Amino acid sequence: MEQQRNLPLGVVTLVFGALSVPLSFAVHLVSLAFVLAVQAIALGLWGRWKHMRQPQGHTAASVRRSRLGLRLGAIGLVCSVVMWVLWATNVLL
Repeated sequence: MEQQRNLPLGVVTLVFGALSVPLSFAVHLVSLAFVLAVQAIALGLWGRWKHMRQPQGHTAASVRRSRLGLRLGAIGLVCSVVMWVLWATNVLL
């Protein structure tokens, strides 16, 4: 029987996704939020791919963390793009 282990970079995906949302509302940190969101999405998709290749090899908690990080990264990406446009067009002065 194969031992279950944590999904690689699941916690990093969650942290990047969680940080991308509040940072997208800071003026000078919108580009950082965008980069963190893109990285969270990329790592979340990679984690999903790893989990699909070996479904029983990873713990349920690590899969949930990775999935939540992917979702938060998508929300952070949308928020950062919207705020980037609002700051660039001088709507939020």
